[in-house]
Formats: sequence, C-alpha cells, structure tokens
Amino acid sequence: METYNWNSFVVYMILISIKLSDSNEIKISGPGLQPQNIVMPARYFLVNFTYLNEDSYTPYLGKNLAVEINGRSTKSNYCRVWVNTLDRKDGTFIVRYKVYETCINLSISIYYKNKHIENSPFMFEGPIQPDQCDCPDEDFNLWLKKYGCSSSYENIINDLKPFNKLDMSTQIQKIVQKYHKPESTSFCHYVIKKNKIYRDCYGKHIGFNMFADNILLSLARKVFLPDMELVINLGDWPLVHKDSEPLPVFSWCGSNDTVDIVMPTYDLTESALENMGRITLDTLSVQGNVERKWNNRKPMAFWRGRDSRAERLKLIDIARAYPELFNVSLTNFFFYRDKEAQYGPKQPHISFFKFFDEWSKRLENKVTIRDSMTHVPQPKFECNCPLKNKNIHEEL
Repeated sequence: METYNWNSFVVYMILISIKLSDSNEIKISGPGLQPQNIVMPARYFLVNFTYLNEDSYTPYLGKNLAVEINGRSTKSNYCRVWVNTLDRKDGTFIVRYKVYETCINLSISIYYKNKHIENSPFMFEGPIQPDQCDCPDEDFNLWLKKYGCSSSYENIINDLKPFNKLDMSTQIQKIVQKYHKPESTSFCHYVIKKNKIYRDCYGKHIGFNMFADNILLSLARKVFLPDMELVINLGDWPLVHKDSEPLPVFSWCGSNDTVDIVMPTYDLTESALENMGRITLDTLSVQGNVERKWNNRKPMAFWRGRDSRAERLKLIDIARAYPELFNVSLTNFFFYRDKEAQYGPKQPHISFFKFFDEWSKRLENKVTIRDSMTHVPQPKFECNCPLKNKNIHEEL
C-alpha cells in the first residue's frame, strides 16, 4: 500500500509537470500589472493555476512559485519594493507589493520551478509612484478609466439622487442645528477646494475624523477632485431618521429606520489604505491565512463585539434561541456593565484570520472655505511627479 501511494504521488507530480508545460494553464491578472497607471497602497495581482481547485491543491505548488520585483530609483540602481505572496490554497496566489519610492525600469519576474512563466518578466519603464506621492491626475474621467472604474454606479446614483438640487450651505446649517449634540454625536463638515481638504468638526469625540481624512487625502493624491462639500458622521450609528427631513449625511452604517448615505466602514477602508503598512489584517491577507476548506467550515453566523448598542444585547438573545445558526458573544462590557451577568460571560477577541477561517444631473453650488475650518495637509513625502499639475478640476 505504501508503494502504491508513493507511485501515485509520483504519477500525480508528473501530470502536474506536463500540465504546466502548457502556458495557458497559468493565468496572471490584476491591477498590479499596470503599476504606471494604477497607484495603490499595495499593488497586487493574481497567479492562477487554472486546472487546480481547493480539492486538488497541494502545498507543493507554493514551494515552487517565486516572484521577484526589481527596479531603479531616480537616485540609485536599487528601488525599495517589498513583495509578499499569499497562498489561497485553491491554486490561486495573491502577489502584492509595496513601492516605497519612485521607481523606473521596474521588472516583475514570476518563476515556477526556477523557470519564467509565459510573458515573464513583465517590464515597466515608469515612473512607478508610491502611494504617498502627491501626483494627482488632471483628468478625472480618464483616471476612472485607467483604474477600470465605471463612469457611474447605480447604487451611488440612487443614494445621491434625493440631494441633486439642494443648496449645500442651507443643508449644512440644518445638519449642524439638528445633530450638534456634543455628548452623543460627532460629525465633520468637509470642503474640498482646488484639491485641498478642509474640515469643521462637531462633537466631543472627533478622533475618528482621521479615517475620513485618510480616504480624502488618498484620493486627492491620485486625482484632482471636483470642488465639493459633504458631511461625514463619525459615530457608529446612523443619524437621519427616515420619517424626518432627508439630509445629506454620509455614515459608515445604516438601518431600516434611517436614510443616511452609507459608505464602506472605516475598518475596511483603513485596512486598504494601510495594506502592507501598519495594518496587517486586511481582505487580501485574510485569504492567505485560511486553514480550513470551505466545506469544512461551520454554516453559522459568527459575531464578536462590545456592548455599544442595545441591539447587540438583543443579538445575544437571538443567538441563544438559535444556537445552531449563531455564534455570538460580547468581548467587553462598558455601556451595560449591570447586565454582564445576564449577557456574559465576555469572550476574548478573535483573530481576523481565524474569524474567516472557522450620481447625473447636478446643482452647482459655490464651495467656500469657512474661516473656522482646519486645513488637512498631505503628509510630506519626496516624490518625482512626471508633470507639473495644472489644477484642472470640475466643480460640483
């Protein structure tokens, strides 16, 4: 039996080698193969062995895959690039790389068993800019096209449609008058003028403005943004009730009873902006740290969090009523300490890795910068922008 298993393994590996001789069996794709056009905190591309799946995958594959990324900087023959390969354990590898300075003559070499795969190395004259570079594209529509984005998205159009013909100055006054409750709400009024970011924040706890700042600053480094103003709710609960006057407030969350304009939560945006930086838990790295196959995972809703809303306590009640469908626990008691005995015991935090394991017509408004507003500057970073920006932008 041992001889049979060994012979089967040898035959299997020979078949793999034969298959790999057909270059069509390996497909390379992703935005990381357009580094001159697409600037990201961490660029990435996929290496897909198309004949494999989760069931036929073997760890042997990853040991024979190698990626090298080299280039020159404007000051030396070496360019600082960090490469990281993530094995999804289904025949697909995510290769991500972070550029720390302006690079030229960048080469991406992909090897399997010490041999280049088809079209490798991939060559790019450059310049290849790091994400910190303040080198915005002047044409907004062209920038969207370069990044593979649609000119419009139905969800965004539907969310913004109720506010097409509103005077933002009036709306801002209404929002401040209604929701400025320093002890319980926090929000910021942002103005983008000539691609610079300004804000006025309201509330006692406004530290979360860093997340909104980072999103806007990152976009402004990549493209000249239209002049605009918006209000972003910094709290973890929506503000605008559906039975009240609809006001244009962006929030990280929504509910059936509210009409806030919902955008991706700061956890996800920050993990993308800090990918391969100070954030190690992101939607890419998670895919390379899953141990169990999909079929081996439990078909349950899994949740952990603190007691910041009464609805979270209700979730505990639901989970206890349907334990076969929910795995729910609180990790800390702060707001409802008197109910810890009822809704505890609290459970330790779960690693993010393990968590996954077990708008058309517009009204033009004059965008003005108020004297009270704070300018949010771009971080200082030495860059070699290819062209001097002409400050071309479209006003909203």
